[in-house]
Amino acid sequence: MKKKLAFLIAAMMTAAAIGGCGSSSTTDTTSTGTDSKAAESAAGASSIVESVESASMAEVIGSNADYRFLEEDLGVESYAIGFRVGDTELADLVSKTVQALVVNGTYEKIGENYPDIKDYLCLSADDIDASALPEEGSGDPNYTFKHGFDLDYPPYSYLKDDGSVGGFDVEMCQAVCEYLGWGYEAVPFNWDAKDMELNAMSCDCIWSGFTKEGREDDYAWGITYSNNTQGILVAGDSDITTLADLSGKIVGVQTATSAYDLLQDSRKELADTFAELKVYETYTIAYNDLKAGAIDAIAIDMTAGSFLIAGDQG
Repeated sequence: MKKKLAFLIAAMMTAAAIGGCGSSSTTDTTSTGTDSKAAESAAGASSIVESVESASMAEVIGSNADYRFLEEDLGVESYAIGFRVGDTELADLVSKTVQALVVNGTYEKIGENYPDIKDYLCLSADDIDASALPEEGSGDPNYTFKHGFDLDYPPYSYLKDDGSVGGFDVEMCQAVCEYLGWGYEAVPFNWDAKDMELNAMSCDCIWSGFTKEGREDDYAWGITYSNNTQGILVAGDSDITTLADLSGKIVGVQTATSAYDLLQDSRKELADTFAELKVYETYTIAYNDLKAGAIDAIAIDMTAGSFLIAGDQG
């Protein structure tokens, strides 16, 4: 079963996360810029950070965990759906359909399948004008929506051992297509290939724990549906307890992610103290190296890190 870590961290973040998403009554299709999984804090992030700082993360996680996050985080971000610049009409329709799924309870129901992230979800039916939403079955039945996503970014999107796809974002996109009557096509890719895939029209959107901040001009943005926090994951018995303790250590990170961007930009001074910033193709590989003792820590978003930990708990 899922590790209590995910529930406890998420519970602490719930109130702030809901506020960080903002009112969903107006579809969010603003464009944002830079080519990776985010760097700057989300609007309203300071309130979330204050919530995190007001409690001891070590107390929240517990001292007997095999793995734990440091009390200090790297930054707060919001997740949205990225479309090609100019595809505002498609972004608007998908966003309004997501809102319809909030109103009919599908959004919350899918969230229950992913306890690591369900309390980070920030849309509420109370904020949505149901009269402005598309009707069920109102889409073109001959249209197939091509969903682009990271093939290894659980719990948002991933390929299962049997070759099928899973994750909160995958299930939500499938639900959007089912609601409108569209066909659904999964387009999994390595994260650093996302822009190539989108610009080549191999997919219609990037929907995969995709951070909006710092990308103002590169995408047409659909609705913001979740918030998240970037943190540092270490072994439970590690002597690393603060960011300062990372000096001289080997820290892993996935390429082209928010954490990677932070360590190249606003947190570069911190990264310069590392013995090495080891860049991985996926966080799963990085996590396996952490378990093997090949690295000392991972810079990773807390929902993805919680999911990896939970998988080890049975």
